[in-house]
Amino acid sequence: MSGDANSYEAARRRIEELEQEVARLKRTIRDNEAEHRLTLGRYVTTEVMVELASSSDGVIAGERREVTMMFADLRNSTELAEAMEPEAYIKLLNHYLEDMILIIDGWRGNILEFAGDGIVVVFGAPQKNPDAAREAVYSAVAMQRRMTKVNEWNQARGYPCIQVGIGIHTGEAIVGCIGSETRMKYDVIGRNMNLASRVEGFAQGGQILVTDETLLAAGNEVVVRGDVVALVHPKGMREPVRVHEVIGMGGLRIPCI
Repeated sequence: MSGDANSYEAARRRIEELEQEVARLKRTIRDNEAEHRLTLGRYVTTEVMVELASSSDGVIAGERREVTMMFADLRNSTELAEAMEPEAYIKLLNHYLEDMILIIDGWRGNILEFAGDGIVVVFGAPQKNPDAAREAVYSAVAMQRRMTKVNEWNQARGYPCIQVGIGIHTGEAIVGCIGSETRMKYDVIGRNMNLASRVEGFAQGGQILVTDETLLAAGNEVVVRGDVVALVHPKGMREPVRVHEVIGMGGLRIPCI
């Protein structure tokens, strides 16, 4: 009997040890998953992570989708980078980007990439969003409004003031993952993506320029500068494009420069 009791006690202890080991492994897996999500979240947005997680092969398939694309770029950034100490310029740039990223995330924009000091954003992909144009314009207005605080921070540290130009266009594009098994990114491709980039190139510091398509899709909350409409002829486009300067959205207005 004592042998049976000893065997039972040994088995019981072994089961407890196994249960503890399983619990430890589960905690480790949860911690690792959280760490991986945090790390991945620095490179892709929450929407992209959700779509990737739901995909059987870890790839977001390509499709045609109407989206709103926004390009934002600092003005005279090359001169700034050459005039400032590298460490100071990176601090200035990262502080600016941190504020802009928070705003873009808040309006459900998906940052595709940072092109130097430029920000490339899509609204309405990978997850569909019928309010994509409206939220893109709200985001842009909030970004320009935030520049006052950004420059207060810069001046407090002896850094120069900076300005950003923003261009927005709405249209059909191909969206999906591109690349290879070793390196891949979620991207937007097509003529309309290029047009959004061209429109941004016409924007001066402190300006938001939108096309007819975005103005129509964003709704009647958009406030433009009077009846001023500019005709621009972007490189690669056969016909000139009408653009409007946005000075507010709903009850929000962009401060005069």
